[in-house]
Amino acid sequence: MKTLKKQIRLMALAIVLVFSTGTYAQSEVKKSNIYLRVYDLEGKQINKGSLIFINDSLLELKGSSKQEKISLREIGFIKTKRAAGNNVLIGAATGAALGAVLIASSSDPNDWVFSYTPAEGGLIGGLSGAFVGGGVGGITSFFKKSETFIINASDVNWSLFQQTIGEQRFK
Repeated sequence: MKTLKKQIRLMALAIVLVFSTGTYAQSEVKKSNIYLRVYDLEGKQINKGSLIFINDSLLELKGSSKQEKISLREIGFIKTKRAAGNNVLIGAATGAALGAVLIASSSDPNDWVFSYTPAEGGLIGGLSGAFVGGGVGGITSFFKKSETFIINASDVNWSLFQQTIGEQRFK
């Protein structure tokens, strides 16, 4: 009886080990997500998104809605990372939510000196939190280390950009 239980346990362990190696072998290679903003020769932004594909004459980005291919001859310059306003917006939204919750939860309408309702506390906390969070987001934008690559439809500048992005992509 004991040997039968041991055999069943051993078979169950063997089955688990066999099936778990297959799931581990299917894990993909991690690729870093590089966000680019592409500008034309006049300096107007023509596209932005995550880098999907790059070769000698094309750049393919995946934006919020679709994938788009951009020819080398259309590109004036490329900036990496998101704009500084993105940091400010995320900081303001986070600060507003956090400030509203903290101040509203500490409200007491029966206080003698500073009495306010939860709705008033949420409004005051949300506004002040948005202001402080936006300021913190603005300060963090100074430490982004965004790079600008001037292409101007040049093959030499394009190959330099390809080498630099290739090194960053597979770190």
